[in-house]
This record gives sequence, C-alpha cells and structure tokens, in this order.
Amino acid sequence: MPIKIVSAKHWERKVSREAMEALEQISTEMGAEIHDDLLQRLTIFRFYLDRLEREASSQEAVEALVTEMKGEYEDIIQSVRKVTRQLMPSHMEQGTFTKSIHLLCLSLERPGAGHIHFQHQGQETTLHKAVETYLSRIVQELIHNAFKHSSAWHVWVRMNWQSDKLLIEIEDDGTGFMETKEAIARLNAKYNTLRMRADAIGAKITYTSGDKGLLARIECPVG
Repeated sequence: MPIKIVSAKHWERKVSREAMEALEQISTEMGAEIHDDLLQRLTIFRFYLDRLEREASSQEAVEALVTEMKGEYEDIIQSVRKVTRQLMPSHMEQGTFTKSIHLLCLSLERPGAGHIHFQHQGQETTLHKAVETYLSRIVQELIHNAFKHSSAWHVWVRMNWQSDKLLIEIEDDGTGFMETKEAIARLNAKYNTLRMRADAIGAKITYTSGDKGLLARIECPVG
C-alpha cells in the first residue's frame, strides 16, 4: 500500500483550517444564544417598562408588574452568566476546577433536548491555569459534538482524580457516529483542535464504544 506523504505546509493549513472552523462554530453558537435568548428577554423587559408607564396611576398594577420584572431580571442575569461561562477561561470561575466543569455542564444543557449528567470522585489536585483552560475547552467541544453530530439526548461527564492523573470521560447515547472499529480508529487518528489542545498540555484523548454510545476519554497528568 503506497504511503501518502503530506507536506508540513499542507498539514499546517489543515490544522489551521480546523482551528478556524472550531472558532467560527463557537462564535456562531454564542451569537445564536444571545439573539434567541438574551435579546428576547431584554425585549420583554422593555415591554414591562412600557406597561409601567401606562399603569402608573394604579399602585396595585405597578406592584404586580414590579414583581414580574424582578423575576424576568433574574432570568436575564442567568442568561448572561450562561453565555459568559462558556466564553471565559475556567480559572476565572469561583471555586475549584471540578466545580467549574460542573457549572460548564449546567450551562451547556439544552432544556427538553439535551441533558448532561455530571459525576466526580477523588481528591482534586491543583492544575496550572492553562491546563484548566484547555481541559475546559476540550470538554466543551466534546459535549457540543455529542449533541450536534451524534444526536444525543444524554451526555455523561465523569471526572476521576487519581494520584498521578486526571481522567475525564464523556459518553453519549447518540447514534450519529458509527460504532465500528473503523469509525473509532478514524477518530483516534484524526488530528484536530481537540488533539491540539490535548498535546499542548501533555494530555491524551482516545475514543471507544461505551455502554450507550461513543465514549471519549481524556487522560491528563497531574502533580
């Protein structure tokens, strides 16, 4: 079988293209999130202000509107937090890295369409901020791929802190990926933004068939 020789320039272009596609994908998703959720909530809030002007003469009506506005305001705050949590590095979150991944999972859930189940065990080890950021992005992209490409309804994220490494497993119940040795071999061989980030922090990503669908396993050395 002839060996296909790929030039360094061609390889760099391929990796750069995949990186740009991943960034564009994230930008598109954030734009849709802001447009479909946040802007709609702000529009509703503006309607409340208009109603306040019309109902200014009725104290009872004003009090009822203010109560509704407080609830809507809290929803707006949650929407902003959801978007910013997906954009900012994990180490900017308050608390531990485990907690930041849990919060990321909560922000990536799709009510009625995509559920994320989070589990963790072991004693957490302090990681370098860059390692936390790269691992967060890897988890984020794997969850996105499960919902978008595997048509998954459920995703399980499991963190296992061990003495010498952190093991993160992301399993879905989707059917989009063919559960064959050939398909998994292609995923394991593909060099994309996921593997780029993993290589940058000395981690390793492998794919296998899980109990319910595709299982991605990330191993990152600690200590």
